[in-house]
This record gives sequence, structure tokens and C-alpha cells, in this order.
Amino acid sequence: MKVFTVHEPPAPTEGSARFDRHAFVREGFSWAALFFPFLWLLWHRMWWVLFGWLAVAVATTLIAELIPGTEVAVGIFSVLFTLWFALEANELRRWSLEQKGWRMVGIAAGRDLVEAEQSFFRRQEHARPAAGPARVPSVNAGLAVRTVGVGEPVIGVFPHAN
Repeated sequence: MKVFTVHEPPAPTEGSARFDRHAFVREGFSWAALFFPFLWLLWHRMWWVLFGWLAVAVATTLIAELIPGTEVAVGIFSVLFTLWFALEANELRRWSLEQKGWRMVGIAAGRDLVEAEQSFFRRQEHARPAAGPARVPSVNAGLAVRTVGVGEPVIGVFPHAN
């Protein structure tokens, strides 16, 4: 069973086309990011992460070329960095989507991406209200509000009501 986080674009359209642009980001290790990190970053248009990855790649190459005797240490670092990147690639993709204004709207699970998409959108259709927009509960819903007079102690940040 594979688990995906579902992200909605910043300005979703109404109607049936509203679900066309959702991004499903898989949890866990990314094999594509392990073997083809540069192409994986280009494919997902993760420009800031790409610049960071290139900076690390160039720095390790320069260190290996300019400082004699560091080839083994740089090689070990490169392998560890590549493994770390493959482990964190999908989390970096979530961060990149968040920076672009996308918001996480749910979680989906399935044997593959298609099954996860079907289960997520099926739940969305069943959760859709029959008429009118969904009512968003207030943050203060269910809380009793009490007016405090001047000089009466207040529990919280301020010692007295003004």
C-alpha cells in the first residue's frame, strides 16, 4: 500500500475540471531521485532545490579537485548525500509546492497512483455538499464568551481587563 499526500493548486477552477491539476506526492524513498536527481528536479520544476543540489554537487567536485587526498572522503560524502536526497526528495517536493502556494488537501492510499487517485476523488465526490458552499466552523464555535469588567482578574496574557 502506497500513501500519497494530495495538493491543490493556488487557484483551483470550479466544476469537474477542478480536480485536473491536483498533485499526488508519494511518501517515502524516491528511486528516480536516487538515479536521476537532476532530471527528477527538472521534471518537477523544483528550481530552488535544483540550485541547492547543483551547489552541493559543484562544491564536492571542486573540493575533490583542489584539495589532494580528499577523493575518498568526497566520494563517501557524495554517496551519503545522494542517499539522503532520495530519502528527502518527496518532502522537498511538498515544500516546493507549498512555496508556490499549493495547499495539502488530503491523503490517499492505494496499490498504485491510479488507485490512490480514484479513492481520493471518490471520497471527494461523496463529501461534496448537495447545494451551496460548505460551512466552515468558526474557531470559537462552542466556546462561552464572558465579558469581564474593569478591575476583575483575567486568566491569560493580561493581568487585568482594560
